[in-house]
Amino acid sequence: NRKDVLHNVSFKAYGGDVLGFSGLVGAGRTETMRAIFGADPIDGGEIYIRGEKVDIKNPKDAIRAKIAFLTEDRKGQGLILNESIQNNLILANLKGYKKGLFLNKKDMDTMGEGRINELSIKCPNQEERVGQLSGGNQQKVVIGKWLNTNADIYILDEPTRGIDVGAKSEIYELMERLVSEGKSIIMISSELPEVLRMSDRIIVMCEGRITGCLDIAEVNQETIMTCATDRQ
Repeated sequence: NRKDVLHNVSFKAYGGDVLGFSGLVGAGRTETMRAIFGADPIDGGEIYIRGEKVDIKNPKDAIRAKIAFLTEDRKGQGLILNESIQNNLILANLKGYKKGLFLNKKDMDTMGEGRINELSIKCPNQEERVGQLSGGNQQKVVIGKWLNTNADIYILDEPTRGIDVGAKSEIYELMERLVSEGKSIIMISSELPEVLRMSDRIIVMCEGRITGCLDIAEVNQETIMTCATDRQ
């Protein structure tokens, strides 16, 4: 719960599963995910991972609990645009590249090359500033940053907003790969075709409440829109 924003929001996400979140602007989807990630405070509620209660007060706690959060605002919150691709890729797991007091440049170089190849990031080299990349390639860098944390739960808020069709399909393929590895994906999307294409189950929200929990086999755009406008 979060006063005047979220009301009795409760759901389950599973490994090897994409849980889609749908709803109109202001429905409370992003607020729910920010609360889970510890980015915003909550008044009440508990989070369990594999049946064990976890205490998440801030994003560091969430990262420790193997939760990744790809924000909808990649330029403002997901990346440091004036920094290199390599520096952005290690942002969520700096300690993984530390050698004593310093960063291990050799490990960073190896990781950077690996991620660029794995995610097909189009760039001259990993020292290129992220601000010089296209929207799709910037989004791939954000995803690479979270892959470096080896998370089990990936919260993707509007993962394909503002990117071209080619980059979209690459991100869909990556999501499918993560799910095949047993990862859990929670995806917020305002594009109904995307929600219907990628989700195994769909949660619909309206005015800070869950108004629908739907299996993909029994849902269509009309069902989602009915729930999305259900003020209860």
